[in-house]
Amino acid sequence: MYRVVLAFLLLSFSVAAENRFIPYVEYLYRIWSVESGLPQISVLAMVQDADGFIWLGTQNGLARFDGVHFDVFNTANSPALPSNLISALLIDDQQQLWVGTANGLVKRVGQQFIAVEGGRIGNVNALLQAADGKIWIGADQLYLSSEHGLQPFTQHPGAAFSLLQTPKGLWVGGVNGVGLLTDSDSYQWLTSPNTANTEGAIQFHELGYYNHKLWLGSQLGLFQLTESAEWLRIDLPDMGLVRVELIFTDQQQGLWISTLDKLFRWHNGNLVEQVDMPERHDFSWLESMLQDAHGNLWLGSRSHGVKRLRKAVTERYGIEAGITDPYTWAVQPWQQYLLVGSRKGIDLFDPVQRTYQLKITEDQLPNPFVYSFFTDKKQQLWVGTRSGIAVFDEATLKPLFQLPALSHLLVTSFAEQGERLWVGTNGGLYYFEQQQLLPFEDSALPPDARVRTLHPDAQGQLWIGTEVGLFVKDQNQQLQRVNEPILGHSFITTVFELPDGQLFVGTFDRGFSIGQRDRWQNFSQSAGLPGNGVIYAHLQDDLLLISNFEGVYRLNYPELRAGHIAELYMLIDDRRPEGTTDSHRCCNGAGDSKGALHAGRLWFPTLNGIVGVNLNQLHDTAPLPQPVITGVTVDNQHYHDKTLRLAADQRDWQFSFSAPYFVQAPALQFRYQLRGYDGGWIYAGNRREAFYTNLAPGHYQFNVQVKAAADYRWSDSAYISIHLPARWFETKWFIFIVLLGSLMLLWGLYQLRVSALDKAQRRLQQLVAERTAALHEANMRLQQISMEDALTGLYNRHYLSSHIEQLVARGQRSSKPLVWVLLDIDNFKKINDTYGHQIGDEALKSVARVLQKNSRSNDHLLRWGGEEFLLILEDSVDTEQYLQRLQQALAQENWQAVGLQHPLTCSIGVMLQLPNQDWQSCLQLADLALYQVKQHGRNGYLLLQPTADYPVNRKADNTPLAELITKGWLSWQSDTLFL
Repeated sequence: MYRVVLAFLLLSFSVAAENRFIPYVEYLYRIWSVESGLPQISVLAMVQDADGFIWLGTQNGLARFDGVHFDVFNTANSPALPSNLISALLIDDQQQLWVGTANGLVKRVGQQFIAVEGGRIGNVNALLQAADGKIWIGADQLYLSSEHGLQPFTQHPGAAFSLLQTPKGLWVGGVNGVGLLTDSDSYQWLTSPNTANTEGAIQFHELGYYNHKLWLGSQLGLFQLTESAEWLRIDLPDMGLVRVELIFTDQQQGLWISTLDKLFRWHNGNLVEQVDMPERHDFSWLESMLQDAHGNLWLGSRSHGVKRLRKAVTERYGIEAGITDPYTWAVQPWQQYLLVGSRKGIDLFDPVQRTYQLKITEDQLPNPFVYSFFTDKKQQLWVGTRSGIAVFDEATLKPLFQLPALSHLLVTSFAEQGERLWVGTNGGLYYFEQQQLLPFEDSALPPDARVRTLHPDAQGQLWIGTEVGLFVKDQNQQLQRVNEPILGHSFITTVFELPDGQLFVGTFDRGFSIGQRDRWQNFSQSAGLPGNGVIYAHLQDDLLLISNFEGVYRLNYPELRAGHIAELYMLIDDRRPEGTTDSHRCCNGAGDSKGALHAGRLWFPTLNGIVGVNLNQLHDTAPLPQPVITGVTVDNQHYHDKTLRLAADQRDWQFSFSAPYFVQAPALQFRYQLRGYDGGWIYAGNRREAFYTNLAPGHYQFNVQVKAAADYRWSDSAYISIHLPARWFETKWFIFIVLLGSLMLLWGLYQLRVSALDKAQRRLQQLVAERTAALHEANMRLQQISMEDALTGLYNRHYLSSHIEQLVARGQRSSKPLVWVLLDIDNFKKINDTYGHQIGDEALKSVARVLQKNSRSNDHLLRWGGEEFLLILEDSVDTEQYLQRLQQALAQENWQAVGLQHPLTCSIGVMLQLPNQDWQSCLQLADLALYQVKQHGRNGYLLLQPTADYPVNRKADNTPLAELITKGWLSWQSDTLFL
């Protein structure tokens, strides 16, 4: 039964909270006045255009507001304005702004103010577009706008002070009564009977429609006109005949009525609130009111500027709800209530009635400052204070006992394991067991460690968060510091176990970590978090909610487990200066009991009571800001069209953009992209301008997106399309002609170059051929020189080594023997000694000439060394005849011409080489034959010829010549010698 009642209460609370009346004091607000750029403190009229800008009419000009800047229009910069005193505003269905002033009416069409024909009608009191689209103007009389200008509506008597459209028709507030113009164009004047009891006329300058009644405000108070045309005076509480300054019906069908310094509100047909305005933020004398597209309420004051009210996604219950002390530090569910610990004890918060009751007073606690709660398995409520612990019966909250041993310590946390209750303090870790409180001592834990949080996990481990790091005591009672660079040495504020078995560990200033033992994922502000502090965390569905000193935000937990910070959204954003009034200023503390789930809300302690986050609204998001491109500036000219075609030389562009948004608007973040130029988005931060210079011709589209600083979503794009034509020399035909001419020029240059290269190549080839021939000739000459004897011009020994293989091969092919002839000048040393070396050299030259004259072209003549010559004869037929001819030629030479007195003689040894016979052995045998001639008188020859018995493979050796002849290997012939 208890659970059914509790469920009903929670459901009732949830439904009631969604549709409940929002007291004025619960609205979050922001005030702007002249110090923010408003041209004057009196805001007499307000409208919002389709782009989201708020237009404000003041007594010193017209202002357009985007949440950050006021763009002011006055008679100085907009001469079409007839006056700076703006008294009425209207945005018609064509998005034209009608501006009523103290000296007539103008319209703003596009970006220009233009005069309205017949608009010089003095002070304009009211503007309205009726249901049929007609524009009505209230001034010294009632006017209707037509294509011919303003036309007086003569059926209405006198001045028209106010206009209102209702289901019955158009109401006109006048003097001493109101007029009604129905859809059938019939006009009815209704005189107020109250005029008979007053001195002077009653001006009905405010009209409102609420609860099927017409509400009328005048300088003499508030009136009602019922459906049956009955006039009623409505006496405002504690008010006499006081002037009604404003009547306004909001989109939730709530009625707002203000006087000089009071605000009255009706809800569901009943007067539910009376606000003393000077006591509420020093903002009074309301003259105008507006509810914008996002549901925010705007109050225009005659003396304090403009004030924006907004309903927060969270709920605050503080001083106005009756809390004993606004500074709260701990929360915990208790039955259908919420225990709230403050500096003056414990209040009991009723989430249905939304009221507080002081439940545990200061005298029941060791210290009135309550910092933590815990309910053990014995149903005892442990209350940790700034100086010790008090224990109560959890069912009745009756005091049980206190622990004076901890009266000097701040108690931050509790945890229960088996029969042991762990107690964390700012002076170390304690445990309560068998009615005794004992300090926990372990060398791994500093004795005076300031413990902030305790958590026993499902594996039986105890996690201990201190101001100097995270410790863990495992199932074996082993305590150790967590071996992780951040967690091991940071200020730990909270630890809890997630459903997937992961641990969440929050720190004071190093972000948070998720993981187990030695495997952690760390997340901090540098990775995208709104701050590094963590006070409390809770996982709801797939959303991880975290409170810190910047507010409360949510994250996508599955993405977080994958290592990504995704869908980060601030539910409470306290990061801006205006957060003092435009946020709920969450949250307090570092340790346990800094958040609680109860009655469908997450509750947090703050400096003014508690704040609740409705779990049903966790996935809700605020309306996205919408970007607006306010203009393009090119060469000091301003353009506002969505499609532009610029001149060819307009290459430098400045884009200005904004996003009308009225909640922490200075923190909006923009990004833009010029398609056709930028490869991707350009992040601009809060900058609202973009510059491009020296652009090429083409088609471009400038896009801009915006997002709130507390939101992860980017808006849709606002865009403007621009065509930049090419200069004449940038046209396709010109480029084609230039390209064609360039190609032809390049082809001509190429041909000239090819021709030059071809000529150069031919010249090079000729030079190479000439040089090659010269080199060949030089090489041949060098080779010839290397094989010639310098004195005689005959070949030298090098010639034989270079040509012997060819000579032998030719002999083998022709089957004709080579003839090896060794010739030695007789007594040549005596010639040198007698006549000198010069005569000896001349003798050698003469012998060489004789040999050359008596040799054939295919004979090979070599100076073999000194006075010795080698002749190699090929294809020789009669060697002996050749030798005789040679001797005869030597004998017939004129040696006296050389310088010799006697003829020169030679000794000659000859050997015939048969095919396949070793040439070295032949040369040796020729030498032996020469030696025999020398030994037997000189001046003769000895010709050796191998017989058929001569060994073919015989090599040169030391066998005497006589032995070879005796063996019958050689035969011989000689002209003088007989062997």
